[in-house]
Amino acid sequence: MIFLENFTSYKISKDFFNKLSKIVKKEEKIKNSLSLEVVLLGEKGIRNINKRYAGKNKVTTVLSFPLSEIKKPSKKELADFIEPKEENKLLGEILLCPTRIKKVANRYKKDFKGELTFNFIHGFLHLLGYNHKNTKDTREMRKKEREILNKIKIAI
Repeated sequence: MIFLENFTSYKISKDFFNKLSKIVKKEEKIKNSLSLEVVLLGEKGIRNINKRYAGKNKVTTVLSFPLSEIKKPSKKELADFIEPKEENKLLGEILLCPTRIKKVANRYKKDFKGELTFNFIHGFLHLLGYNHKNTKDTREMRKKEREILNKIKIAI
């Protein structure tokens, strides 16, 4: 389940993110219900949050805030984290900046919807413990992003 807060003028439906989250959950073999909060922010808002929490005074396309800090879990650890009896466990928040995403899409001559999809998936994978802190982790995360995007017929 997706909880959507939209503080922008972009008309992006909750259903769009629900469909994407189902694909990610299927690819990651997550059977239990999970909830995510998706927040759409303008450039000023995401810059302020990026500065406050990541120490980077710049506009970014996506930020993720997991409710519980987890490392890349094994299947067993993920099953333990997502308790079967607990419905709609809140995994965390994904903050997206559609204005910045559109600028990036235009710069690389990509489709806005495809770029938005990529950023949502990127944020979701961070909530699941993927990261890009070193070359090995970056390769693993990029591979997973491509696998998921290929499932929805969008190439990076």
